[in-house]
Amino acid sequence: MPGAIIGNSAMLACIRSSGELYKIFWPQIEWPQHLGILWTGLNLRKEQCHETLWFHSDLWLARQQYVEDTNIVETIYLSRLHRLKVTQTDFVLPNEDTLVRRYRIENHGLETIWPLFMLYSSMYLEESNLYDCAYFDAENHSLVFFRNKICFSLGSENRDLEGFQCGRRGSPSDPLNSANSGCLCGMPDNMLMSAGALSWNEGELKPGMVAERSLFIVAGNTAEKNAEQLRLLQAKDAADWEDHTTGYWRGFLHKAKCLQAGVPEVSLFRRSILTLQLMTNKKTGAHIAAPEFDPHYTMCGGYGYCWGRDGTFAAVALDEAGYHSQAEQFYGFTVKVQCPDGSWHQRYFTDGSPAPTWGKQIDQTGAILWGYEHHYRLNPSKRFLDRVWPSVMSGANYLIASLQENSLPAAGMDLWEDEYSQSTYTAAATYGGLMAAAELAKVVGEAEMSSQWGTSANRVRSAILSLQWAEEHNRFIRAVNRRVGFGDYEQARNNGETAYSGTDDAGIYPNFWVPKDQRLDAALLGLTYPFGVLQPGDAMMAATASAIENELWNTTVGGVHRYTGDLYRGGNPWLITTFWLAIYHSLAGDKEKAKVFHSWCLDQASPLLLLPEQANSVRGGPSWVLPLGWSHAMYILSALALNGRLSV
Repeated sequence: MPGAIIGNSAMLACIRSSGELYKIFWPQIEWPQHLGILWTGLNLRKEQCHETLWFHSDLWLARQQYVEDTNIVETIYLSRLHRLKVTQTDFVLPNEDTLVRRYRIENHGLETIWPLFMLYSSMYLEESNLYDCAYFDAENHSLVFFRNKICFSLGSENRDLEGFQCGRRGSPSDPLNSANSGCLCGMPDNMLMSAGALSWNEGELKPGMVAERSLFIVAGNTAEKNAEQLRLLQAKDAADWEDHTTGYWRGFLHKAKCLQAGVPEVSLFRRSILTLQLMTNKKTGAHIAAPEFDPHYTMCGGYGYCWGRDGTFAAVALDEAGYHSQAEQFYGFTVKVQCPDGSWHQRYFTDGSPAPTWGKQIDQTGAILWGYEHHYRLNPSKRFLDRVWPSVMSGANYLIASLQENSLPAAGMDLWEDEYSQSTYTAAATYGGLMAAAELAKVVGEAEMSSQWGTSANRVRSAILSLQWAEEHNRFIRAVNRRVGFGDYEQARNNGETAYSGTDDAGIYPNFWVPKDQRLDAALLGLTYPFGVLQPGDAMMAATASAIENELWNTTVGGVHRYTGDLYRGGNPWLITTFWLAIYHSLAGDKEKAKVFHSWCLDQASPLLLLPEQANSVRGGPSWVLPLGWSHAMYILSALALNGRLSV
């Protein structure tokens, strides 16, 4: 998990809590990732071994923070042995795809030193080790890495350059050994698995003196364009670039509906807005779920994509926080990528290209339509309504076409994408989407459509109440008509339970089904918020929320599990679900109970106030994915609900 993320909505970079920069996504925030290694450090030269003290290593004590109300990260390194303090400040320029690293080196010792500043990097351009090249640009004193039309240039203020070296990673020419010793050999270029190093002489640093160094990491399509950008950067003091970036982010926050609460709460509210913006493609408005960390799908299906579901929750949160233009841009994205049949693919790259998938999910269509109406309600605009109306018609008709004989949507993947069934959450989203479409139809004067969609929505609602309520459990159940494996099918039949078989859509392979999934699922809270099937005070909803609180609460560290028997990543409690319960209790009028769940989530934040997907089930604290956009969105909605400022 990263300690921090920085970016400008076109470039996204991940930084470890040690201060090591280890991922750079560009020109989109989810793909491709270009960084293999980028290390910086000091070589003090007077030491017998001349070993470079890399800042990310355990030779330094590191502490990290965001500069208040910005996406600028400050990492402070302390070396007790050498009595050195180094402050590393990382940020991406708001309107230029350039990452700036500023260093302030302070000699707190009793002896004069003559440090070399060392940079070692091995790029992983377009996530490939093939067809790359690196060379030293003597005119600009920079390293240039390129592959195809992707080019990165690494340079400084163009002064005091001591040495350079290019070579092949993992071979005798690899500059790493030379960088470790502080003695680079001047090899000017390399092809394939390229690495490079630069060193700068920081001069005499007497006790109490300070030296400053700034690095620029420029992304572009050609070395010539990068060189031009480097010269512009070098013509201005790096402190001015930092001031410009600080002003940009603080200006961005001026729109925020900040809470009347304590400083930590306001700080997290602002951090959530800043984080959601970093994970939004500035050109398209698409939101990624999280910075990608598992591109080979070794542990999951990947997170660096835009889901209609996650994106809608993010847009709703931004809308509620006052960022109407950001929300509208996301809905513009959904209009552009909608399928001809009115549905949406499971997920997308942020440029609108379909992403790897395991099937369409009907609930996402319902969520997006609900989001359209929510945005129009907060910010009525004929221009917006004209833009989305064709999408509303297409999406609503798709939802109606999906309804089966039992009046529920067809079986499909559920909210959590691990069960194939007629899920209660999907039914709730379908109801919410159709009711939203009906409301918008009234606005545009389409009374017949409004009536048709409203009637279909109420048909779904009746089916939810009759088929997905379990009187014996006094609560709603997760789903009906759940697809299972042959073993579960046989076990159900042997136990005298109803089970049935059929064939797949192609009519080739057998499918097996059980009529009900009796498990408890925190997503049942969606019946109230956001989709409004039932009001918070409804007895059936109150009983379901009580069951979720009592049965899905983690008794070791707290937090709400997703559903009965959830084993994903060890079966941890999730922040999404716990915030959801907080929202429910706020809307039901029990603010004190809501605060308990809301506060638990705050306690799971990282030191830099980034919210994870899950909390560790043994010791608490961030687990698995950090930051998760949906967690930050749910935080904003929960915080507003607690303060009586959430629109329903």
